[in-house]
Amino acid sequence: MKKIVVNVLLLISIGLLFFSAGIYISYSKYNTELLQSKKEIKQLKEKVKNLQETIKKQQSFLEKDTLPSEALDYACSIIPKQNKSTTKKNKKKEKVNLKHKPQLVIIIDDMAFKKEIYWLKSIPLHITPSFFPPTSIHPNTPKYAKEFKHYMVHMPMEAMHFNRPEEHTLETNDSYEKILGTLIAVKSLFPNAKFINNHTGSKFTSNKEAMKKLFKALKYLNINFVDSRTTPYSVSKRVNKEFNLTLYERNIFLDNIRNVEYIKKQLKKAIELAKEKGYAIAIGHPYEVTFQAIKDSLKELKKVKVVYIDELKTH
Repeated sequence: MKKIVVNVLLLISIGLLFFSAGIYISYSKYNTELLQSKKEIKQLKEKVKNLQETIKKQQSFLEKDTLPSEALDYACSIIPKQNKSTTKKNKKKEKVNLKHKPQLVIIIDDMAFKKEIYWLKSIPLHITPSFFPPTSIHPNTPKYAKEFKHYMVHMPMEAMHFNRPEEHTLETNDSYEKILGTLIAVKSLFPNAKFINNHTGSKFTSNKEAMKKLFKALKYLNINFVDSRTTPYSVSKRVNKEFNLTLYERNIFLDNIRNVEYIKKQLKKAIELAKEKGYAIAIGHPYEVTFQAIKDSLKELKKVKVVYIDELKTH
């Protein structure tokens, strides 16, 4: 009898031992899972925080008056100081003896969305739209371009400081074959484009070898170039001596400050410049305030002939 009791107690002890071990193992497993869950929650919180900061930065950026495009790229470039002799020369404005009305080209860059097409068409002037190549964000630009007889392609190019590049941006180190292939694709999508201009591109347009590859490809495709002048160090003129494309340069940015009165003043500057040299090229962007400023300036713009870029005659 005593032996049976001992065996029963032994069995109970062994059972309790296994039960305790099971509880410990379960607790350990639960504790590990809990720690893992806490770690995952912490990681998710960090991701949410980073996302909130990114959204805040983007909202702050969009609320600024400076535009997130060529003008920003230009503003980030180092502008060399002028020496006294150069400044004096620039102050001597030579009046051009004009037989015809001064010409003004107004280019609207960054064209990408339907509402921008509507705004542009509401203005009774020969304004040249410059369309982005299609991307996942704005896939319909070739379709929109078909609504216009005169248009350009706004080709993204590598910048020095701009940190939001478009898809398919031309890089300084791209091979000639890659640049040519990209432009052949662009030409097939925008068959009536006679000009392209650079979106950003302060690094690309200041690099002689990159611009040689670009101009060689443009020459092959019979496309010409408008330099948006996002850097004072652009080599487009120098390189073009070898290729002899029709080359123009932007004279004035209209809306580097998004304010109707400011843009109207920039338009007046463009008109005065056109009177002085016979023509001028102004670049704006598809902001509602830009279109409003142009509408408000229709009377002032009668002092010049607003022409499409491929209608411009400089000789």
